[in-house]
Amino acid sequence: MKVLFFGIYDPKYARNRVLREGFERNGWTVTEVRVDPREYRGLSKYWQLAKLAMRARREKFDMVLVCFPGQTVMPLARLLFGKRAVFDAFLSLYDSNVFDRRVYGAWSIRGRRDWLLDAWSSRLAWKVLLETNAHIDYFVETFHVPREKFERIWISADDTVFKPADVPEEARFTVHFHGMFIPLQGVSYIIRAAALLRDEDIRFRMIGAGQDFDAAKRLVAELKLEDSIEFTGKVPVEKVPEYMAKAQVVLGIFGDTPKTKRVIPNKVYEAMAMGKAIITADTPVVHELPGAAEALSLVPVADPQALADAICALKDDESERQRLGSAARAVFDRELLPEYMVKNLLEALKS
Repeated sequence: MKVLFFGIYDPKYARNRVLREGFERNGWTVTEVRVDPREYRGLSKYWQLAKLAMRARREKFDMVLVCFPGQTVMPLARLLFGKRAVFDAFLSLYDSNVFDRRVYGAWSIRGRRDWLLDAWSSRLAWKVLLETNAHIDYFVETFHVPREKFERIWISADDTVFKPADVPEEARFTVHFHGMFIPLQGVSYIIRAAALLRDEDIRFRMIGAGQDFDAAKRLVAELKLEDSIEFTGKVPVEKVPEYMAKAQVVLGIFGDTPKTKRVIPNKVYEAMAMGKAIITADTPVVHELPGAAEALSLVPVADPQALADAICALKDDESERQRLGSAARAVFDRELLPEYMVKNLLEALKS
């Protein structure tokens, strides 16, 4: 069986790595037709992609998968490969840019463009892949796309990179966070929780950069938390597990945005794959994943005090950290291995 990965996607991005791993473990041959948008700007990338696709059409594929980000690619896929293209939407451009990151308004030209791209690309696809039922509900209600077009497939994590590591943890109790510093992650709430714990000899290590990074550094300076919070900036994804393995606790997301309530972020799946104790927001989607609510330490969104209390509780209870870590890895092994997810997807597409 052969699948064509098609688009302007980054093959190193977690979602795309996991899908490729899952298909290959199920015995499928993966062929890529992709253009790097950093090399081809503007419309030229679609022209280049079309040329590559015309050559690829000489070969027969059992599935064409438009990989994330693919909203602008889906019309080309429909034109070249017909009605059977599967679209890995992964997220809503409209929701992410308008309501989560608040880059521009809903009624701005770019806001309406994003709405149209989400709606049109989903309608053109044979099937649309999203992570949670809550996310599917959002697409159905917001973009008026028939529910039967959607299939749920967890994001999961690349378990060739994120896996249990037998290394000593830091001598100083360390709380790990990595991300793009976007609003749904609620970095300011993490910092304010650190302020409540300034006398507890806890180090917060924050990896990454992005939209709220400068504001986070200003808040740390304002609260005089330089001894408690360490910013590393961006590091290669292959290095992130080294930091995670040495930390006693890994943090998920805590922001008070609508999107927070619809997604389980990459970092939570990655920490589950590594068997780490995880604290994250208690949202409806966590309860969609069987066993997750019992394997995670859950706190209310946007609540620094609750987060601080949860960190303190785990600092004082090594056995509970070990229990959570083992339970998280068990959920990963049972529900989230890439081969299981793709196998379930293939069975759903047959029905």
